[in-house]
Amino acid sequence: MYRDILVHIDNSAPCAQRLSVALKVAKAQKAHLTGLFLLPYAEIPRFMEVQISQEIVNQQRAAMAETAKEAKRDFAKACEDAGVTFSWQETPCSAAEIADTVAMYARHHDLTVLGQYDPDSADPSSTSEMPDKAILTAGTPVLVVPYAGRFETIGERVMVAWKPYREAVRAVNDGMAFLENAKSALVLCADPNKGARDSIPVPGVDIGSRLERHGVNVRKENMNASGISVGDLLLSRAADESIDLIVCGAYGRPRLRELMMGGVTQHLLRHMTVPVLMSH
Repeated sequence: MYRDILVHIDNSAPCAQRLSVALKVAKAQKAHLTGLFLLPYAEIPRFMEVQISQEIVNQQRAAMAETAKEAKRDFAKACEDAGVTFSWQETPCSAAEIADTVAMYARHHDLTVLGQYDPDSADPSSTSEMPDKAILTAGTPVLVVPYAGRFETIGERVMVAWKPYREAVRAVNDGMAFLENAKSALVLCADPNKGARDSIPVPGVDIGSRLERHGVNVRKENMNASGISVGDLLLSRAADESIDLIVCGAYGRPRLRELMMGGVTQHLLRHMTVPVLMSH
């Protein structure tokens, strides 16, 4: 079970649902919840230092500190109302260090809850490197919550995006705390015979049997993504099955290649409709 959970707190509108999901998981797992609030500061080029007074810099930092104080108060109230033990971390970092700072904190927790990147967010800690860089470098599972939608349940009906690859195996192991408590689980292997890295004839059978031995109410499906991408197939089946959590290995191919050519990880991060647990 997850006993120590980290959630990224900011001032964006979607943060309320992100915290709600984190509290649901923490309560179900009897876990301690830590709120992480970043105070990103602008790095001022040397040639501009004479144009920006220290007073302006101090005013900016004071405003950020006040914002952090308000966020901490709201976080504490939400945790107390939910009956979840909690702690608070806030740290300054440069804008370029946001994802690395989150990953550093994530390494000291069982699970990290982050928000999907929102291109319209004005929050200073919103960056296009989040959450995927944190997923790549944290070494621990990351639960990504969409920036749109409400999520009343989490982990009752789970989909496992499966192929017998290292990343997927890691995701299943990291997501076992959800799977063992799920009402139902669907193991979906999309395009089972396309680009296989091994000789297993029917991917999905062995992992299904393994999950059954863990007491998981599981069924298996093999489907070919005919005319649509694998990412679209996963999201379509998730909608059909009223899935409230997808468990997926992240970046089986190099991140740069996925950024340039597309891939399942990037597709889910951009178009997710339900929370996704990812491991690399």
